[in-house]
Amino acid sequence: MTFIQPTKHINILNAVIALLVVVLLGGTFWLVIAYNKTVDLSQDIVSLKAKLQSVGAQNTALNNQALATLGGADFTSLAAADGLVADKNPQYFTIDQQWPIASQQ
Repeated sequence: MTFIQPTKHINILNAVIALLVVVLLGGTFWLVIAYNKTVDLSQDIVSLKAKLQSVGAQNTALNNQALATLGGADFTSLAAADGLVADKNPQYFTIDQQWPIASQQ
């Protein structure tokens, strides 16, 4: 009894089609994973912004508490007791512009 067997040669077209199917499935899975990572990153950014705002609020509260403890309103009286004056238009030292690097008096 004779069995007829078709040729066992791999057709190049079948190999190319199989490779394209594998690449298509791999690309699809990669896009799904990339999209999920993007969504996770976006949610992490939102949560970190909320944490940053809460830390900023806590920082402001601590600063206000520190100023209240030190007596924030008494700073002007402390400055006046040391002979300091609040100057609204301060005049700073000026350097002679002819020799700005060489003039160190």
